[in-house]
Amino acid sequence: MKCNKCNHDIERPLELYNGRWCCPSCKKDIFPDVDTEFVITAHNRELFVRSEEYYFKWLTSSDESKSVRFKYLDKAVSLCYESAFEYHPSALMRLGYYYDRGYADFSSAGAERWRSAYFYYKAVLFNTHRGISTQEGEERYADDLTQIKLQCGKYMLDLLKQAPLEVTNKISFDGYENLEKLTSEVINKIVSLGGTVGQYDGQSATREQDMSAMAYASLRACADEERAPVFAIFKLSKYEAQKLILGSSDSDFSIVERVGRDLRLKIASAYDDKEIDGKFADFKNSNSLVNYVQNRCPDKGIYLCFFNWLGGHKYLKKRDRSRVCQCLEDNSCAGIKLLIRAGKYNSCVFYDDDFYKYDEGRKGLSKKEVDKFVKEVCEVI
Repeated sequence: MKCNKCNHDIERPLELYNGRWCCPSCKKDIFPDVDTEFVITAHNRELFVRSEEYYFKWLTSSDESKSVRFKYLDKAVSLCYESAFEYHPSALMRLGYYYDRGYADFSSAGAERWRSAYFYYKAVLFNTHRGISTQEGEERYADDLTQIKLQCGKYMLDLLKQAPLEVTNKISFDGYENLEKLTSEVINKIVSLGGTVGQYDGQSATREQDMSAMAYASLRACADEERAPVFAIFKLSKYEAQKLILGSSDSDFSIVERVGRDLRLKIASAYDDKEIDGKFADFKNSNSLVNYVQNRCPDKGIYLCFFNWLGGHKYLKKRDRSRVCQCLEDNSCAGIKLLIRAGKYNSCVFYDDDFYKYDEGRKGLSKKEVDKFVKEVCEVI
């Protein structure tokens, strides 16, 4: 794909914690919006078709082992990303669906996946173009694009009925006064495209989230050889903490066995939803971690942070990841505490891409750049 801001060719954009895309050259946001020109080429069509084939295998492979089935799903999502990065409209819609159903980005909380799904659907449904560009530069497939938009509209109405509390509790969302106004806009768009809308009750069906499952998915991803996370924070109840740490010993990725030099855990008692009680303690070996969770885990729960040096890291060298850790821990973990006060736990898992966005080209990340990262993440609603 080509960056529409600096015109550089991009093999793959940076994928940020909030689901946005960013050019690795100019660091500008290049996520598709309502003005984006959709394109269908032989290449992105093939990627999307192969993605759908793997998704069909996932749906029809109930007799196969869990590990094999999830390989099908992983491949479907990966190929869909590649097609979507070239602005194939069906791939963009399908990615929204994958986020919506929790098939993409297992290590992010429901609220963050909900937002990602929303912005994928919005980019397609409200797109101002009536056709799709081809390799030859012609704009065609008007009827096909209309059907894709209508399907996005249906998905978005279902999505809005399941809006998380983080969204429904806000005074406004994405420039709309409330979700009712947004829903009306979606319905009007569907009707203007020639579609119909059944009775819409607008009742929200909130989904319970097991934070131990999300934390485990994030920690398990630390060993991913292609793209491993760098840092995350979780707030866990006593039950969730014990389930996460003690229950993982029988899994294919044991947190107890992995914790150490290359996977560091920091834990503090929870005071409330914005503050810790006391200080963060380091857990660098399995014995101390198991002893704490079994015998000293507080009833109010804990805040758990991890710093990861395992797995694949395309943009950050080990010294840069160490610098991230050092800066966030500086001044009695001031950076971590700021992120907690801003509610950036149980929702954000940070990868190389997130920190590389703030690298201004010097030899390695500076404290100023990490501090800028923390400041801007805390300001994002």
